Amino acid sequence: MNQFHASNIKNIALAGHHSSGKTSLAEALLHVAGASDRFGKVADGTTVCDFDPEEAKRQGSLSTALAGFAYEDNWINLLDTPGILDFAGEQLSGITASDTVLITVSAKSGVRVGTKKAYTAAQKLGKSTMFAITKIDDKDANFYNVLTELKTVFGPTVCPVVVPIIKAGEISGFINLIEMKAYTYDSKGKAEEIEIPEEVTPDHEYRLDGLKAAVVEAVAETDENLMEKFFEGEEFTQKELIDGIHAAMNKGLLTPVVCNSALSLAGIDMLLKEFGLLVPSADEVQPATATAGDDIKEIACDASAPLTALVCKTVADPFVGKMSYIKVLSGKLSADAGVINARTGAEEKIGKLYTLLGKKQTEIKTAEAGDIVAAVKITALTGDTLCAPEQVVTVEMPEFPHPCYSMAVRAKNQGDESKISAGMQRLVEEDPTLTYTQDAGTKEQILSGLGEQHLEIAVAKLSSKFGAEVKLSEPQIAYRETIRKK
Repeated sequence: MNQFHASNIKNIALAGHHSSGKTSLAEALLHVAGASDRFGKVADGTTVCDFDPEEAKRQGSLSTALAGFAYEDNWINLLDTPGILDFAGEQLSGITASDTVLITVSAKSGVRVGTKKAYTAAQKLGKSTMFAITKIDDKDANFYNVLTELKTVFGPTVCPVVVPIIKAGEISGFINLIEMKAYTYDSKGKAEEIEIPEEVTPDHEYRLDGLKAAVVEAVAETDENLMEKFFEGEEFTQKELIDGIHAAMNKGLLTPVVCNSALSLAGIDMLLKEFGLLVPSADEVQPATATAGDDIKEIACDASAPLTALVCKTVADPFVGKMSYIKVLSGKLSADAGVINARTGAEEKIGKLYTLLGKKQTEIKTAEAGDIVAAVKITALTGDTLCAPEQVVTVEMPEFPHPCYSMAVRAKNQGDESKISAGMQRLVEEDPTLTYTQDAGTKEQILSGLGEQHLEIAVAKLSSKFGAEVKLSEPQIAYRETIRKK
């Protein structure tokens, strides 16, 4: 793998409501970019990002997957996060590691609870945002209704940059409002430029000049010089539009909207192009904030600075050992290097480093500031900061949701208690939203998480990864009596 610098690294989390097309979109992006030879499908359990057997079985993402690939001059780290609310902790890990959050919205079902939660999480963490309206070739899809809904729910910062051409209820092409070019796609997702039609919808509800004006106005409002040019009636150049949207995205002033079909690959090439043009690179985003004692420091994304890296996610594997997803915030992280864990003060020995493409691992020697890589068999936990000895600082991980659903755990087979305890410890290290404790009153072992499905998956992992079978039941309630009167 070629070494990419922070100015050419794009860290993008895919988030949104369950079944809004995140994993299918990731698969389409990887296939069109040439990172994946086979075009997998969620229904077949063959996608790059849903590689866990439980994900293939349930046809949905249960944990955040990392897929890094090169496209043109950039290295893109895609973080495919789950949309099921029981796995909100996994989504938070993915959004924390990212710099931009691409929120998928189904053209069929529109804005849902998961859409709002993903947008809120991105805003809270200061991430730039982008909407991708997916499944637009579904017979019940309505792109323009969903676009109107996005503007109503999220405000005037929502700005369309790619829109479909609709004729007789069918998608006949796409218009890139920045380039002002129209394209149609064949059955293999190959684009061909066509003449821009006068109307984009048969009912004249949305007119092309109105959509173009919306982009120009949105860009003008983000910069005083552009606003002055707008009022003077001058046309913006294509470069001014691109630079304006790029800068406004980075400041959180604009949320571009694109559309595509992951099934037919239509519009996927344009989305990859927008990644390069519009999405902020790792060195352009707001520096991370760290503490050193009572001092607060900004950690600029600079490869020449001392190392600061954040462990964003941990994966427990009985064969590989513990795998840690690490975002390098500054400096360089090298294989076989010694770093300081800011939480413990102890030295961590970094073994091998890998870039990930789903479950495929590619060994690398060094990761520069801005990149996201994986290290195996280190003792650091999710949320730990790894530092150079000359600058030990702590970067705070966002607070994970607290467990709210509990069940009692009993071994199916006698004598498995130690195996269960060891397996549960590994799972709790992997997932900060899980807890495994003993009730002081009833002496029962209690597994707590964010919902019924969350605990079901934990039990399934305990069985498949660690060979320990358990039964879940409702916890006992310890009723206590006290003498109130003589």
